[in-house]
Amino acid sequence: MKIIVSKIPDEGVDIHCIETAKSLGVSSPDLMLNDDVHIDAMVTRQGRVFFIDGTLRTSLQLTCARCAGEFTYPVNTSFYCQEQPFSNSDLDKEAALLKGDMDIDHYAGDEVELNNIFREQVILSTPMHPLCKRDCRGLCPKCGQNLNIKNCECRDEEAQSPFSVIKKLFEQGD
Repeated sequence: MKIIVSKIPDEGVDIHCIETAKSLGVSSPDLMLNDDVHIDAMVTRQGRVFFIDGTLRTSLQLTCARCAGEFTYPVNTSFYCQEQPFSNSDLDKEAALLKGDMDIDHYAGDEVELNNIFREQVILSTPMHPLCKRDCRGLCPKCGQNLNIKNCECRDEEAQSPFSVIKKLFEQGD
């Protein structure tokens, strides 16, 4: 979905759309969409700076970081973006980032592809350490049994620590 910045009216543009993984350019094996992406947003403009204030709903197919099981992760997020025009003078100056600079994106030209912004919001909504459930027990480090399904017969041994050698030396000295 493209928007021409100079043609955004004073009252803004209401966006209500449904995008697919293909239209958003989501093809990574690490990010699988289970559902279309439902977007409701308002695009407003002040001069050449435009703003997007919206919500995004979808569901993702993720792999649990503890048990390696696949699960559905619902996404229902609000977002706000500020987009400023990119200029050649931005390349010439060195400047320290200020606190609010991370909230501002830049665009070139007058036509902007909003699906890039929407794709970015889906990616930002993906957890860095996805868990199928908060209390996921993971896999047994010895036999690989998924401990959420059943307990294994492996003996619980004290975890090997880099300090276990020192501990043994102290135990021998007693």
